[in-house]
Amino acid sequence: MKTILNRAVGSFFGSVAGVAIACSLAAPAFASEWPQQPVRLVVPFAAGGATDIISRVLAQELGDTWKQTVVVENKVGAGGAVGASQVARAKPDGHTMLMISGSMFTVNPYLYKKLPYSVADFQPVSIVTTGPLLLAVNKNVPASNLKTFLDYAKKNGAATNFGSAGVGSQGHMASEAIMNATDATMTHIPYGGESAALTDLVAGQIQVITANLSATLPFVRSGDIKALAVTGDKRSKSLPDVPSMQEQLGTDFDVVGWFGIVVPKNTPEKVVARIEEGIKTAIASSRMMQKFAELGLEQAEIGAAYMNGRVKKESVFWKKIIAEQKIESK
Repeated sequence: MKTILNRAVGSFFGSVAGVAIACSLAAPAFASEWPQQPVRLVVPFAAGGATDIISRVLAQELGDTWKQTVVVENKVGAGGAVGASQVARAKPDGHTMLMISGSMFTVNPYLYKKLPYSVADFQPVSIVTTGPLLLAVNKNVPASNLKTFLDYAKKNGAATNFGSAGVGSQGHMASEAIMNATDATMTHIPYGGESAALTDLVAGQIQVITANLSATLPFVRSGDIKALAVTGDKRSKSLPDVPSMQEQLGTDFDVVGWFGIVVPKNTPEKVVARIEEGIKTAIASSRMMQKFAELGLEQAEIGAAYMNGRVKKESVFWKKIIAEQKIESK
């Protein structure tokens, strides 16, 4: 009886030990073999915009590096919340990534009372690119720089309409920051995307917009709209003759948009590191550098630490702007 029992116990513990050894070997093997299947890159905004364009070029570069297909999926709605909530619920194995705009993590949590996702649902990987926005007006607005536009806006007050891609979008918030810094009053007209707002700007239905450089550049170059200021603390290489807000205000003003990659929380650290390394290689490629230049964007500093720091700093700023401007979600 003792012999049988000893054999059974020995067999049991031998099996447990075997499983433990197998598991310990499997963890690093999984990280080294990742990705084991096509990777999804979810873009929570419409096709054709700056986020989508950058995501598709990034997907090509990552696919070449990883020798695996990276599929871009547009999951549009609720200022990015639809796509974000889907990725938050995805399996945390690195095969589902989300391209966010900065406002999704730094504005939305303070603007919306209920969100179907939380910043805590995600593991930051890295910011991919940054870039200023552009304050631009309809060509018939009697303004050639920030000062003359502010004179016009203060004279016309709430009759001055500014458009954006929607409540809480980067363009909307940049316009609110401009009003906060200058004591100007304008009326917000939210659209379903920047292209619709720009169409109405060209048509004269609205007078002004603050939008991503990539969206506005074609209209500036065609003469349909006038560029008055970039929202960063320095001029943009894409529009070297257009002064910055900081330059024209004579005081600190640095509002830039950014896009970055996050994954579901609890994604293995080694997988996160591989994704970060892939992004580092991708954004240094000639293909992505050329696309950044075309869109008026710049290569970002790599890493989760920088991304976390930026989210924390900008969240303080935007929480203040939302409170002082009395911005409410509709």
